[in-house]
Amino acid sequence: MIFKYNSSLDIKRIQTFTKINQLKILDFGCGIGVWSQKNLKNKKIKKITLYDKNKKLIKILKKKYFQKKIEVNFNFKDIIRKKDYNLIIISSVIQYMSIERFKKLIEIIDKSKKKLFIIVADIPILPRPLEFVLMPFFNLKRFIFVLKMIFSSKYKKINFYLHRKEDFYFLKKKFNILYTQNIHDLKYLRYSLILKSK
Repeated sequence: MIFKYNSSLDIKRIQTFTKINQLKILDFGCGIGVWSQKNLKNKKIKKITLYDKNKKLIKILKKKYFQKKIEVNFNFKDIIRKKDYNLIIISSVIQYMSIERFKKLIEIIDKSKKKLFIIVADIPILPRPLEFVLMPFFNLKRFIFVLKMIFSSKYKKINFYLHRKEDFYFLKKKFNILYTQNIHDLKYLRYSLILKSK
């Protein structure tokens, strides 16, 4: 995630969708991490590989997560080569990626020829200003955090993309697609995309 926001994913819903007994997760764009201690105690999670392009996060993540089942690896080529995952979670990232960039990412992942699930979580439904106005009614903590960030120069320079469901139709050739309520917070302002290899 691009923000230092302490939230967590709904691991029970993830298990419902995937029905995988031994989850080997690649958290793509992990930010400072959304894995709660409760989630890490889940016996069905065998391994989580954390990846982000921001190398400054490595030290923070290694300090935060010292469990054996967590690997901090910011070498994406190495991760793809190892193929040591059966679920990829892309959470709170897609709104900062153009659809062209997302297509390239899927092409790289698809080259691994591995059958897997991909969950793209926290996809905004509304334009950023409208979402911001509605956010305090759905998640006051996140609203306060975003309010602090909104005036920073770094935040203002970040591109924000609003993706329609039709933008993901290109995935239908290689994946079964399910659109669902967000597996993150902001359940009514954002949604998730569940992809299963055909």
